[in-house]
Amino acid sequence: MIGQARARYRISRHSSCSNSESASKFSRDHDTLSNSSRDFSIATQDSTRQMGLDNDSSTDFDTPRGPSGWASRRRKSKDSEYDLKPRTSQEVIFRLEELSINKLDYDAVGMVGREHEQETTEASLNRMIAQKDSPSDARSKEAVFIKGPSGVGKSMLASSLKPSVEKSGSGFFVRGKFDLNRVDEPYSAVASAFGDLCHQIKSACDGGNTTSRTKSGRKGDPNVLKTLGDSIVKELGSEIGLLAQLVPEVGLLFPSSSIAGHHDVDDNFNYEAGQERWKYSFRMLTRILSSQFSPLVFVFDDLQWSDEASLELIDILISDVLNPNPLMIIGCYRSNEIDCDHVLSLSLDNLKAMQGNLNFNLTELELGNLPLEGVHRIVSELLCSSDSDGTIGLAEICLKRTHGNPFFVIEFMTMLQQEELLIFNLGLLKWVWDEVSIENETMSTENVLELLLSRMKKLPRDVQQLLQLAACLGSNFKLSILDHIWTELAISDAEGATKKIQSLIAVLEEGNFIENSGPNEFRWVHDRVQEVALSLGRAPEDSFQFEVGTALYHALTVAEIDDLVFEIANLINKGNAKRRLEFAELNLKAAERARKISAFQAARTYVASGIQFLPNDAWSANRDLTLRLYSIGAEMELALGQTEQMETYMELVLNRKDCSTVEKFPLHMSKVYKLCTVDLKYNDTIDYCLSVLKELDCKMVFSNALLPVQAISSLTRTIKMAKKLKTDDYRNLKVMTDPKHQATMLLAQRLTIACYLQPSNRNSFLMIVCLTRMVQITLKHGVGPLAGPAFATLGLLAVAAMSDFESAAYFCEMALLLQQRSPSKYTSAITLFNSHSSVLAWVLPIQSCLNPISQAYTHGRQSGNTEQAMWALQVYSVWMPFQMGRSLESILSECPDIAFQSKEVQQNEQETFLKIFWQMMLNLAGQSENTTKLQGEVFDCDTFVSKTDLQDALFHLAQLELYIFFGDFDKAAKLALKRGDRYEKVAPGYFLGMMETFHRGVALYAMAQRTKKRQYKTAAKGILKTMTKWVKSGNPNVKQYQLLLLAEQSALDKKYKVAEKYYHDAFVLAGRTGHLHDAALFAERHSEFLYARKQQEEADYQRGESIRFYQAWGAKAKVDQMLASPLSSNVKQPSSTFVFPFSSTALSAG
Repeated sequence: MIGQARARYRISRHSSCSNSESASKFSRDHDTLSNSSRDFSIATQDSTRQMGLDNDSSTDFDTPRGPSGWASRRRKSKDSEYDLKPRTSQEVIFRLEELSINKLDYDAVGMVGREHEQETTEASLNRMIAQKDSPSDARSKEAVFIKGPSGVGKSMLASSLKPSVEKSGSGFFVRGKFDLNRVDEPYSAVASAFGDLCHQIKSACDGGNTTSRTKSGRKGDPNVLKTLGDSIVKELGSEIGLLAQLVPEVGLLFPSSSIAGHHDVDDNFNYEAGQERWKYSFRMLTRILSSQFSPLVFVFDDLQWSDEASLELIDILISDVLNPNPLMIIGCYRSNEIDCDHVLSLSLDNLKAMQGNLNFNLTELELGNLPLEGVHRIVSELLCSSDSDGTIGLAEICLKRTHGNPFFVIEFMTMLQQEELLIFNLGLLKWVWDEVSIENETMSTENVLELLLSRMKKLPRDVQQLLQLAACLGSNFKLSILDHIWTELAISDAEGATKKIQSLIAVLEEGNFIENSGPNEFRWVHDRVQEVALSLGRAPEDSFQFEVGTALYHALTVAEIDDLVFEIANLINKGNAKRRLEFAELNLKAAERARKISAFQAARTYVASGIQFLPNDAWSANRDLTLRLYSIGAEMELALGQTEQMETYMELVLNRKDCSTVEKFPLHMSKVYKLCTVDLKYNDTIDYCLSVLKELDCKMVFSNALLPVQAISSLTRTIKMAKKLKTDDYRNLKVMTDPKHQATMLLAQRLTIACYLQPSNRNSFLMIVCLTRMVQITLKHGVGPLAGPAFATLGLLAVAAMSDFESAAYFCEMALLLQQRSPSKYTSAITLFNSHSSVLAWVLPIQSCLNPISQAYTHGRQSGNTEQAMWALQVYSVWMPFQMGRSLESILSECPDIAFQSKEVQQNEQETFLKIFWQMMLNLAGQSENTTKLQGEVFDCDTFVSKTDLQDALFHLAQLELYIFFGDFDKAAKLALKRGDRYEKVAPGYFLGMMETFHRGVALYAMAQRTKKRQYKTAAKGILKTMTKWVKSGNPNVKQYQLLLLAEQSALDKKYKVAEKYYHDAFVLAGRTGHLHDAALFAERHSEFLYARKQQEEADYQRGESIRFYQAWGAKAKVDQMLASPLSSNVKQPSSTFVFPFSSTALSAG
């Protein structure tokens, strides 16, 4: 019986016939093969019906197992219905062929020779899963990189983890593959992997056919999908629309209405901002998804073809310290195709350098060719043979011919079968071969291309054509697209009748060239197969790809072309077509899309191709198209640092007299960006901006000699004009639509930045003129993206020039109102930060400014405005909490992450500022050998060289803080006299100015009481006067400062009872508002006053209170200093538990 025979064959694995048997026997077996097959089939027709082969008994023999790798999935034909009705004898014979008795058993090969590497990857996965329930700071991500030449099983090794991930309960395993034909397209594999992940999550939450579950353990829970969608919408905001352009599948996770209307305006020609937006979007999406589903395992294949942006993003996902969720990233690449200067090598070096400091494990595996033992095992598995002696000779030939490359071994064995050098004898139920014939008729090959090409060329002509067509479409392709090309090119077989693609696809699947990857979607079983398929045919590859691209262009709708614009443009650009306007338009469309996703290299290539397709009369006949190509070309060359080519594009357009200044404006902005950001020629930038503004009918400077008068006059007039309008008037301002005025605003902003970066008296006045002109343009011509920043800066000018906090606060409120009318999160970050870190912090409690500052950080990260985001993060997490007296421990815990983020986005100035303040707090917390010297773990004052006035101001502020808190009032007072109000002049209106001014006053009063010197008394009174003025103007954050200075002045004036009251009131107010450091300092100053008055008992009590508050603040070094002083001999040792002496209600309010 055939079933019994097959069972015996599978279980006992009959030994095969090799060259140890006579060649004549091989020949005899071969000659009688067809007779044996015919007799075998006829004899078993009745028995097969009795065994039930016409029912569903076949599924055990034809179940696909695992990913492809070296082996092919065996899939049942979609058209086969043999299990539903009785069969004829001919159909039974076809059914026997479907059982694969006489075929090489590809599925049995598995991970031959890779057991150790498989154990290593499993260990990495298990290590990550085991940490899933550990504290977040004890978890680590896993990064595994598998290298080796093509065909050694890198992808299969990575895919071997998929069953383990699915068994984990709520995990997902996804894969993205980089394509040689899409090297310039960023994020291609990343987008593919995330798209696959979104599909799997949607299926899991809908209760689809998946083994993965949510963390709740429930499959098909729509509430999980809703929660997930809400989180994505909340965190990403307008970036959802941006992300959906690259990963449309993200829309599966929430209603489509969530994407509608989410868009952001242009990023003001800031090329770095676009790249940062993508990084932020993918990072936030990964955090959200990994928080709900774990573990997540991403496999990125063929990294040797990856783009720099994708590698940088992969690095960021691996090293994201803010994502504590289980995440594993596996990268596979051909090590023989990269060198030490390759972008992948540099990326790996960067990860290795970061590994010690960040929470991830890095594992590197190298796969090579197999030895004889491994090759022998593959041969035995393919032949289903356990006869080692019988197959060792064939294995030795395979090793000699393929050098032990696993994929090559399989292809070599396949070739032997097709060449009938390896034959399955159906009569004997075993494979037979002649080693002498194989030795004589085959040759050695170091790559599989020759074997594959030989095998492909033996296919029918139309199948070869389909192979070549599919190869043009990349590593994955859709049946519908193939059908379009097939129809458009009218490819026919020898009889002239158009073949149906479905029947040809079945041939390709059966030949182990492609495999199904989804509904009507297919992928190549190996990238080498695609490479060889592309070389089929008589026509050159380039001309054939052009033909395919042209067919797609004419066959698809406009919407379909938009979806495949990169693929179509790439194919068309391969050919040597003559000037064709429609292909120039196609390349412009591709360039604009590439620019939008920050694919600068790709956009540059499309522009160059588009220009080549332009007709000779393009400037006269197709002016807009031509202008746009050259404008984008200049921008992209600049973004890539190719300034010479940028100048070529630019000069060609700027010298044309038939283009207006507005039409040339993108090129003007590129020129300004180059001068200011690349060349760092700020004076040249200023001159160029002034000249272009003049062309836009906006003359900024009427006379250099009268510029100061013009600036003050313009500021006074603008403040008066802006104050006159009511809130409703601002609400009713029209939206700016005139391109000329929009261009003026953008250029004026750039001019302002250049003036700030090149400080001088002239530039300071010019900056005032620019800013006031931007406000005037807004009031006259309407609201644009820069209206909010302009009005926020007007508020700063009102404070700096006129100390008019009331007007300044009103302007900032109007700035926030106007910003709400603009969708730009890039400028929103500026408006929110400038308003709340400066002006509004002087009229509102600082605590109420924290949330807007946090929002400024979020908007900055989302929009790519990383400069503003890092300032906001530092203010929100360090500077404001420090001024508010939050515990040093809580602030210090934030510093490593802030430093990491600043370094990651290359905001070096913010990192320097952080380290200055960080070291100051480490000194106070006793985590440095120094007390008053800014030197230690993160900062060294001896090597620090101030690069800007602002750096210098903050450094001396931090130095002043240490002098004050460690009681070195002599140095503090000398520094206060030397610096004066320098900080306020450098950073006018900035909230830290309150604390800096107050501490200068404390130092001056302390030395005035000790020395009675007039210079200290005079300077101290001046600061008290300033503080009183601030209190009267409505500043709620300086009242305790004023009370302490009043106490010091009263003590100096020998009004002791009045001083006593002020000391007490200052201490109580500081305590009730939660200012731990102020309360500690106030109690210390009070005790010093009492010791001088010989009130020992009360002085000891106040000193004890000071120690308690310093301890609660976390200033261990200060506490140790005070306890070591003889003055503390009678002071009660502080308790380890701090009990706040004021009401919890008051503290909460504070």
